[in-house]
Amino acid sequence: MDLLGPIIEIVKCVGGPIVRYPKYQIKFNDYLKKFKVSKDNLCSRKRDIESKLSTELRYGKVAKEEVQRWLKDVDEFIARQDVEDEMNGWGCLSFCCRVKILEERAQELKEIYGRGNKYTNECLVIDDPSALVVELKTSELQGSEAVKANILACLKGEKVTMLGVWGMGGVGKTTIMKHVHNELLKEGKFKKIFWVTVSQNFDIYNIQEQIACSLKEKLEEHQNTTNRASTLSKMLEKQKPYLLILDDVWSSFKLEDVGIPKPNVADGCKLVLTTRSQEVARSMDCNRIKVNTLSRKEALKLFLNKVGDIVLLDHGGGIRKDLESTLKRIVDECDGLPLAIVIVAGSLKGISEKRSWSVALNQLRDCKRNVAGTDVDAFKILKFSYGHLKNQQIQYCFLYCALYPDDYKIPKEAIIEYWIVRGL
Repeated sequence: MDLLGPIIEIVKCVGGPIVRYPKYQIKFNDYLKKFKVSKDNLCSRKRDIESKLSTELRYGKVAKEEVQRWLKDVDEFIARQDVEDEMNGWGCLSFCCRVKILEERAQELKEIYGRGNKYTNECLVIDDPSALVVELKTSELQGSEAVKANILACLKGEKVTMLGVWGMGGVGKTTIMKHVHNELLKEGKFKKIFWVTVSQNFDIYNIQEQIACSLKEKLEEHQNTTNRASTLSKMLEKQKPYLLILDDVWSSFKLEDVGIPKPNVADGCKLVLTTRSQEVARSMDCNRIKVNTLSRKEALKLFLNKVGDIVLLDHGGGIRKDLESTLKRIVDECDGLPLAIVIVAGSLKGISEKRSWSVALNQLRDCKRNVAGTDVDAFKILKFSYGHLKNQQIQYCFLYCALYPDDYKIPKEAIIEYWIVRGL
């Protein structure tokens, strides 16, 4: 890379009409060739550093500013007209001027190449302060560590690209996936991790908006979903490898209709969906992992943890004998669903009268008899929870939430205004 010495030697020999000294013209041509080789070496170094940078860039990381500036300087230097072509257009310039210009260009090349030396060994990225690397808020995992470990193994491995996590409503699929999301976020395996809530009312437009928002990009509002899908697909192609989590999927759909490229082993992308239906996971060509309900022992442990041992346990550490039978029946009515156990235990927290526990047991049984359909267990708990709201006024306040779509983020000010207008 050291071209300056030979060029300076030529400059020193410039005293008279240098064209009288053919040997210096020959030397100049040699140095010009060496300059071009050095320029090619700079291009090679740039490609090496870009490859290294691509490997280090992950979710929550961004290239250092000095690295970006160096790559920009290299691009600008390379983009200039080739030196040999420039020389051919310099017929009117003296040989001395040509030497000086080549000297300046060689000095610039040496400086840029030298700045790139350290990038071959040091890290090229830093934490991205603007990246949305916030962990998802979630509750404690209950009895699902084995399922979580299985999911993580699939996502960290190479073979599985699409995974369907399925199980009945309230069994804890979303909670498990939030824990998985947060753990993978810390590891930085994926460049981006997207969380999209699908819900029962499948809306392609809304899903596209959620993904684009995660990318900090915008899709044309007035375009049809097909054109938006094409644009979104191109956006996602630039974010590989990424993990896309589709939560609460009720029916199968074509990924291309949304604009989601189908993951494959080569690009390192993964897709996970949570669903109540094994058939949905199967029809979308996913490897399937089932989330089972809690065992009776796990369910009882969770219930006691949530209801409070001060009320239920005597000084010897056992369950109060007058409540033990009723308590265990209530736990059984929750059918091993973590969501149901937490809700019911919360409604009984601080209540020590045996009669209140017996009433709660009967109410749970009545809810089960009065609710029909495939989601009996989930809806009976909702009905039970609604019945245990303090008074009718609070129940009315709760019902106003039904004015909003599923999974909608309800503005507090707006819902309070509704309550005020209705005199609640």
